[in-house]
Amino acid sequence: MEQIVVLDSATLPPDFALLRPDFAHTWTSYQATSYEEIVPRAQQASMILTSKCHIDEAVLAQLPQLRYIGCLATGFNNIDIAAAKARGIAVTNAQGYSTEAVAEHSLMMLLALARRLPVTLLAMAQGAWCRSPTFWQLPGGVLADLKGRTLTVIGSGAIGSRISTLAAAFGMQIVKAEHKGAAKVRPGYTAFNDALEQADAIVVSCPLTAATVDLIAAPELAKLKASCILINNSRGGLVNEADVATALVQGRLAGLGCDVASTEPLPPQHPFANLPSGLNFILTPHQAWLSHDALCELRLQVKANMEAFVRGERLRRVES
Repeated sequence: MEQIVVLDSATLPPDFALLRPDFAHTWTSYQATSYEEIVPRAQQASMILTSKCHIDEAVLAQLPQLRYIGCLATGFNNIDIAAAKARGIAVTNAQGYSTEAVAEHSLMMLLALARRLPVTLLAMAQGAWCRSPTFWQLPGGVLADLKGRTLTVIGSGAIGSRISTLAAAFGMQIVKAEHKGAAKVRPGYTAFNDALEQADAIVVSCPLTAATVDLIAAPELAKLKASCILINNSRGGLVNEADVATALVQGRLAGLGCDVASTEPLPPQHPFANLPSGLNFILTPHQAWLSHDALCELRLQVKANMEAFVRGERLRRVES
């Protein structure tokens, strides 16, 4: 009988509890688990499910019964995949379940920032329209249309491709950025630095790996137009958050939208937590994926992944 332990069920809303698999098992679920609690709680587990818990070599070495780790998300940078593979532990993730949700969230941010909605809403809340000499004049300058502007997409997987399709429907020109530092540019792609320089807006949509940490930092920001909008709804570490916050404050970036941060929930000392008011800035609490349809699909995939593993089948396996 499989011993299943869920380490952080609170990452899903209560109305979308995980579906239990159709094989003999015990089921122990914790709302949240600290790093220090993982080993004692999962000591007898043959299967664990987690979204954010940090599963490294030190943890795996103390879980001799463990055969399977199920990620409750697409990202798996919290798990040492190489160490799991070396111990014969299968790792699966959820794939494609939130493509539409994250793409729509990204377009929502892009539209709002292009129309300077954060600045306008703040001015309205402060009564600026009541004091305005004209029917339209509020702080922040003239608004931008998406039509005819260039959107650079960094990461053209399922979500990046869907964002491109939605943006193209607004009349944007799409540029697919080649990998940073790539020696050769693939057909249909644009060299990374050239793609930055052309951009009126940038969407970062790729996994967080050793190669993609600080993909956008001070050197890359220096290549952008001051009118450029930057959106990151993938992983916080993809952008240097101190650098992008500084660029926004100094007017070297026209808008910034993020649904993620390198540390979540956001700590009080984080650069995003200390930005002055009145900026063209949107920060949401890692909720881009959190749509009804995405949650339904996520639950089905997590259940199917476990059942496939027990049958000896490979489904949505993560490889090192």
